[in-house]
Amino acid sequence: MRIKKLLCLLTAAAMVCGMAAGCSSGDTESESEAVSSQAEESSSEAEPQTDEEWTQAMLDKSLVSYGNVTKMQEKLTAAQNGEEINISYLGGSITEGVGASTSDLCYAKLSYDHVAEAFGTGENVTYNNAGISGTPSKLGVLRLDRDVLAYDPDICFIEFAVNDGTDTEYQTAYESIIRTLIENDVAVVLLFSRTSDGYSAQSYYMQEQGEYYDLPMISYNDAITYMIDNGQMTWEEFSDDTAHPNDNGHQLVADMIANYFDTVMDQTAEEYSYPEETLTSAYQYGAHMYENTDLTADSEGSWTQMSNISYFTNGWQHAGDADNEPITFTITGKFVYLIYHEESAASQTYGIAHITITKDGEPYEEIDVDSVSSDGWGNPQVRCIGMSSSEVEYEITIEMAEGSEDKYFEILGFGYTAE
Repeated sequence: MRIKKLLCLLTAAAMVCGMAAGCSSGDTESESEAVSSQAEESSSEAEPQTDEEWTQAMLDKSLVSYGNVTKMQEKLTAAQNGEEINISYLGGSITEGVGASTSDLCYAKLSYDHVAEAFGTGENVTYNNAGISGTPSKLGVLRLDRDVLAYDPDICFIEFAVNDGTDTEYQTAYESIIRTLIENDVAVVLLFSRTSDGYSAQSYYMQEQGEYYDLPMISYNDAITYMIDNGQMTWEEFSDDTAHPNDNGHQLVADMIANYFDTVMDQTAEEYSYPEETLTSAYQYGAHMYENTDLTADSEGSWTQMSNISYFTNGWQHAGDADNEPITFTITGKFVYLIYHEESAASQTYGIAHITITKDGEPYEEIDVDSVSSDGWGNPQVRCIGMSSSEVEYEITIEMAEGSEDKYFEILGFGYTAE
């Protein structure tokens, strides 16, 4: 089945089904319902035969779980009643819209448009795309305040399944994002992506966390894998590279999300029980971010207030022709993170920073941070540089390491957790 045929079938299905209520039968006779139920059960066991059946099977595969629907129904009802609601999207380059020919054709904007049309009453549903290329959940949790909570979101999608690794730092950051959003009265939706070789953090820990918090989960990882494995789609129809959906791919992801929204109001609402205990240590919970707009260096040395990377322009830079006088900061917190500009191995201008850290006046650690990496491409990177079980005062001194005195280094910001 070609992907354009799929899109046509999805469009036709949307015209038949109600935008907000989903498809339903008007037959109220118990005998008819029993026959229908048996037919549906038989159909679910059989392999799809027609294009329409394959399309529906793909949508079914994408909807991992509705989760507890109470909060989502509350938010959508508010929109139907004319109240203002915001839909935010937090993720990496897929959410930002890489692969789509225009920003209006990315899955986030397309799915927002669907909700605004189906549930809004005019201009009362607003959109915030907080996707940034190259950012995993361990950076997403640090920018959550600035990029999502500042917009007072009512609904928030989280998409980091191809950006995250599988180690503890990613797992705890992901859960920290989930808990923070839920505690801010946000209806959270987890979106699971995949790469061409099948990698996705969904099965490693993300789906487990979604089940623990009883959240809606939409997996184009499951749906696309199902279609490819059954010879109904090729990866090349979905994406022009190894990770990012093309225009057709973004539309398919938006259709999967629309399928959830078209049917969620028909689900039975139950009281939500929020887990008091965390599934992981969630030590990034309550994280915040400092930029030069809200953190003043004790001494700027030979550094200047600037940085040259998209979405992070309020940092501090050491230029290649500058002296090597250190910049110093004082930050109070439990954990402290350095956010910095990372370049590719081909870079001849960026170098290594030497960082000296004291904790409550006592020597703590000295580390070198190399802003050049084989995986770098001009992306933001994050590294934990201080850990404590309680709030302490960190004094942080940063200068260029020996041999890198004539190189650039950009501090994009700092992250920290507080009591």
